[in-house]
Parts: sequence; structure tokens; C-alpha cells
Amino acid sequence: MRLILAGLLANAVSGLIYVWSLFILPLETTLGLDRSDLGAISSVSLVCYTFGIWVLPRILARLGLRGAACLAFGLIAVGHLCFGLAPSGWTLAVGYGVAFGTGAGLGYGLALLLASRLHDRLRALGIGMVLAAFALSGIVLPLVLGDWIAAADPAFAFKVIGLSSLVPGLACLLTLPRSPAIADGRNAQTLAAPAPDLPFAVLSGIFFCLCFVGLVVVSQAAAMAAAGGLAEPSRVTTAMTLGYLVGSLTGAPLADAVRERPMLALLAILCALGVTAIAWGADLLFLIGAALVGLSFGGSGSVLPVLVGRRYGAQLISAVYGRMILAYGLAGLIAPGLAGALYAAQGSYGPTLILSLGFAVLSLGAASFIPLRPIPGTPSK
Repeated sequence: MRLILAGLLANAVSGLIYVWSLFILPLETTLGLDRSDLGAISSVSLVCYTFGIWVLPRILARLGLRGAACLAFGLIAVGHLCFGLAPSGWTLAVGYGVAFGTGAGLGYGLALLLASRLHDRLRALGIGMVLAAFALSGIVLPLVLGDWIAAADPAFAFKVIGLSSLVPGLACLLTLPRSPAIADGRNAQTLAAPAPDLPFAVLSGIFFCLCFVGLVVVSQAAAMAAAGGLAEPSRVTTAMTLGYLVGSLTGAPLADAVRERPMLALLAILCALGVTAIAWGADLLFLIGAALVGLSFGGSGSVLPVLVGRRYGAQLISAVYGRMILAYGLAGLIAPGLAGALYAAQGSYGPTLILSLGFAVLSLGAASFIPLRPIPGTPSK
């Protein structure tokens, strides 16, 4: 329970990275930046988020679990306060983009590491729970504070969020277990990942496609809704993250019982249906589409660690998935900035939605290349 609770707290704060779209319109007005500039800042945060996950084993080796948690929550708070105390495009890029992005990645990686150490019977459920917590910020903030964020000074909102993040950070530190096998940074290191093979390449490619679509919606949801004439754009962010929550909760346990190909095909189909519904433009369909994209996106993050554990062994989940997360970083580098640039050039999100649908269809086709059996010498389901 301590492992799960600490993971829930770490990921609930790290999930602040998925409420970015709420700030696009206020920041556009306050700073005078266009969508391509803000999309680029979102890309910086997502790339640094990926870097935080990738570098976590090295941080653990030096600082241990509690030291890594302190660093993660410190960067999250400082990243928001940097812009809140001195608002400008540069402090937004350095504070939110670099500091917060890195801290959120460390928090996410820490939560996944804790969940992967659970007993075999609980591991899939634990992964689903801690990854579902990643969506809590994206659900709670738009519902409770969506109107306030839209009307408030962004710098003040960033200060409030930065200071508030310290409370769950302290709770997480107090909750982290004291067991030497867990708390010792040297024991928390992941094992070396095996050399990349065909299944790894296909899984990474599918992950990139689904993440590209998901991150387009994450970074542009409220702006896309406003461009489509929806009365309450912040509700789209809530719908997307609610789908993400359900996908995270159900994806891992479902993947534990279903073969790889149909599981990955289901995620791709949900993604394609979501993009199609968003492109249709009607208010209800827009919300349904955002929820379906969130379901696919959250499901991918929950499903892939389980599939990795099944194919390569549970002890290698952090190592292999930590390498696979580079596909997420590549999508984060490209998707938000490209979506913003296409909107700036065309005055419409139509080209972005067409491209997103293409990636969803590509991921569906790629699922057929997954070998039917695990590689020789590795654990099977």
C-alpha cells in the first residue's frame, strides 16, 4: 500500500503536464505569443519529461528514492514559480518547459518503478492505478478551476500551482517505504535492457503514433474546441483526461488477459474513432472524440509496460520501457509544435486532424507485425 500510495501522489502532480492546453489562450493574450511558439514550449516540456524518465535510474543511483522524489517535486514547484514570479516567454520555456518537464518525468518514472515492484498478482492493477493518477490533475483542474484559469493572470495561476504542488510532494516523501530493498538507490536501479529487436521496434512505432495523436489533443484541446465554437473549451480537456483515466485503469489489467495484437489494434481503433469524431465538429461528438483519444492514449501508457513485462520479464519493465519512452519524447518534440504551426499557417486544425488520423491508421496496420509468440528464452503469458 505504501508503494501504491507514493506512486499515486507522485503521478498526480506529474500529470499537471496534461493541463497545458488550459493556459494556451490566456498565455497567448498575456505574452503575445502565437500557437506555434506555445506549441514549441509544450514540446520542450514533453522532451524534458522524457529525459526525466530516462535519467531516473542514474538519479536513483546517486540520491536514492527519497532524494529523487525531492528533486522531482522541487523541479515541479520551481518550474511553475519561475514563470509565476517573472512572467515572460523565456521563463515559461526554461521554468515550465525544462524544469517542470524534467521534474514531471522523474515523478512519472518513480511511480512506474514503485508499481513494477509489486507482487505478480497485483502488478498490472498497480500499474493501472498509478498511471491513472497521472490523469487526475487534468480532470480536477478543468472542472474546478477551468473558468478561473481562463480569466486569471497566468503568472498568478502558475504561482498557486507551484506552491500547491509542495503539499503532495511532502506527503509522498513521508509515504515512501523505508525498506532497504526499496529505499537504497543502488538497489532501485533497473537492469540493463536487451538489444532492440523487431517486437521492440514495432511496439515503439505504435507507441509513437498513439502518443502523437494524444499529445496533439493534450497540447491543443482547449484551443481546438474554441476554434470549433464550443461554448466551454475547458470541458474538452476534462473529457480527454477522463478517457485517459479510464484507459490507464483498465488498460493494464486488460492487457494482462489479452494477446498483444488485438490489444494494440483496439487502442488504434479507439484513436481513429476519436480523431474522426473531433473532426466532425459537433459539440457532443467533439467531447466523445476527445474522450476516445484519451482512452487510447492513457491505455497505451498502461498497456505497454504490461506487454513489455510479458515479453521481456517483469524485472526489465523499467529498463525496456525507459528506452521505449523515447518514442513518446519524439512525439512530444514534433506533435505540439507541428499542430501549432499548421494552425498558424492554415487558420484551421483540419490538416492536423488529417495527419493524426493517418498516424492512427498506421498504428493499426503496425499491430499485425507483432510476432505471435514471445522471443525465445523470455517469459511467456
